This record gives sequence, C-alpha cells and structure tokens, in this order.
Amino acid sequence: MKKYLFAILITSFCLMGCRTSKDASKSKNEVWQTMLVKQLDAQIDDQIITVKYNNGSTLCYKILDNFGNVTLTWDHTNGRKSFDDGPSGYKGDISIPSFIVTGEDDDFTFRVMEIEQNAFYGCSGVKSIDIPFSVLRISDSFDGCSGLQKFTVNENNQSYKDVDGILFSKDSRMLIKYPAKKEKNEYVISEDVALICTGAFMDNSFLKKITIGNFVTAVSDFAFKNCTALEEVELGSNVRILGVDAFKNCPKLTLVNAHGNWPAHNSPTVFDDATKENAKLYVPRGQMFNYKRRLEWRDFKNVQEY
Repeated sequence: MKKYLFAILITSFCLMGCRTSKDASKSKNEVWQTMLVKQLDAQIDDQIITVKYNNGSTLCYKILDNFGNVTLTWDHTNGRKSFDDGPSGYKGDISIPSFIVTGEDDDFTFRVMEIEQNAFYGCSGVKSIDIPFSVLRISDSFDGCSGLQKFTVNENNQSYKDVDGILFSKDSRMLIKYPAKKEKNEYVISEDVALICTGAFMDNSFLKKITIGNFVTAVSDFAFKNCTALEEVELGSNVRILGVDAFKNCPKLTLVNAHGNWPAHNSPTVFDDATKENAKLYVPRGQMFNYKRRLEWRDFKNVQEY
C-alpha cells in the first residue's frame, strides 16, 4: 500500500512539471523571474512550440517527453523543413529562458532542458547567447555561428559555465565553444581543460597564437578549422589525439611547436598540405625519428628539434 501511495505522489509531482494550476501563482511568478525576456505568444504544432518574445526574437522548442521538458531546436518558421534549409531566423542577442508557458490561460509550463544538435546551425547573425540554469545538455549546437561574440551562462547552471564569454563544462574539463567573433590575438587554454570539443574554435578570424595546455589529451574534429589568422600553435606535452581537419584551412599557420615526447595519434587529415609544405615543426630533442614515422607528422618538410 505504501509503495502504491508513493508511486501516486511521484506521478503527481512529475505532472506538475507539465501543468500549472491557477492556484500556484507564486510558483508561476518564480517561473517568470527566471526569464530574461518576456514571452508574448506561443503556438504548438506537431510537438514544436514556437514562442515570440518582446525583444523581437522567435525561438522554437521541441517537446521531449510527457513530463514537461523541451529542447531548444532549430528554426522551424517560414516553412523550414530542416536545420540547413535556407537562412535561419535566429539572430541578434539570444536569451534562452528556463521555462516557457502555453495554453489559453498559460496553464502549461515546460522546462528548457537542452539545446539540440544544430539548433543554431548557420546562424551567422547571432551575436550572443544567454544559457539559463535549466539547460543540462548541449549537443554540438553552434556550427556556423560566425558572428558569435560571447556566451553567458546562469551561475546556478549545474552543467556549464562561461569564462570571459567562452563556453566550458562546469568542471572546466571541456572547452565547448570559443566565439568566432571574439577579438583576441592570443589565447592560452587553461590546464584545467582535458578536451577541446568538436569545432570549438572554428571560424575564428582573430586568433594568431593558441597555446594548448599540458593537460589537454584530445583536440576534437574541426577544432580550429577556418581559423584564418592563426599563425602559431603550441601543442601540450600530453596531447594524444588530433581529430579530423582539426587545423584545416589555416592558411597563415607557419609554426607548430609539439611538446610531446611521443607524437599524437593523428587522423588521416589534420593539417592542410600547404601547412605541411611550408610550416616549421619543432619537436623535442631526440624525438625526430618518432615524428618522422607517424601519419601526418611525417609529411612535414621542415622539422627541427628543440
């Protein structure tokens, strides 16, 4: 009997996340306080909730489950059938709320739990993104945000944080996204970081030198792709993996300092042929033989020991 009553209580609690009664005015006020901009209108069509805000933006959310959770998804307006189906309407300063409400009397409340993969794909007009405390998952969501200047994350978020406008995991182990329009010539990756995520620095046109800390073990696919101003790279001593096209289309890259006594296990294509032809590769003393027999490293024409 006790187990039965407990199950009823749990079910009731979950359903409260989806539906808010008029008597719960205090809870509703607390919900509204989490929002950075005021919601004006919300329409549901085939599990997609399209919400208009008073700052002129319109965001789309996909219902995830029956417990009131949604994900911020790609722009479904203007008949778009796919995330890459023509220009997206997401632009300017994007403020993501923790909750959205729907229904004639705003009696349904949904919690924004994640940002879907490709949610901001190709959104070159987006300048900043504010991430609320409720978001627990972000899945390679910012490809093509070539105009992005900064991230801001609510300090109560349990999964993510921002440092100087850069998006990190809460524990600092993952550098998730460095804004493409962040105007800084040199950046040193903190030694707290172990993983540079997919496309983390992609499309940045300001960075000239990047120093990858000694605790970084993996540089993911496309991490520095299209970093057109990049001239110099310092690879920490513990980098073990360089992903596909990690330094593709870095036409000014002329100096790579590899500090590892054992070369990273590169993907088949990490650097452009022009980089391997023209850039100088410095390796630790006594390790040239190891680099010369490794995929990608062996194709560098100008290799010198420290």
